[in-house]
Amino acid sequence: MYKEDTSITIKTGVENMSQKEVVNLLRQTVWAKERKKETIIKSLNNSICYGAFTKNRQQVGFARVITDYATHFYICDVVVKKEFRNKGIGRQLLKTITENEDLKPLLGMLITENAEKFYEPFGFTKNPICFMTNK
Repeated sequence: MYKEDTSITIKTGVENMSQKEVVNLLRQTVWAKERKKETIIKSLNNSICYGAFTKNRQQVGFARVITDYATHFYICDVVVKKEFRNKGIGRQLLKTITENEDLKPLLGMLITENAEKFYEPFGFTKNPICFMTNK
């Protein structure tokens, strides 16, 4: 089990996110490093956003959820600033998401190539159903 970093606060809502910092965080990732700033901002405005903040109000983590609030939710863009990784911040983000009362009754989904062990403690399991895209 991990120890939560009590100096980190998780906030929700796009209004609480630092657009500049989210863009910088996503540029550190393999999957979103080429994503245009305008696309990132549009995705923030159409998602449930979660941010991890230090006591100095610096945003050091981010995740977002897409949902219809009826059947499914999709977790994406989970990222923690490099120098803050391995401190339980990603787990704090996932704990906050999976404990959201509006999302609990829904089927949660996500895509990962190599982080299965990270998501398993939150109830996620590998699914043999084929994942498909049109791009």
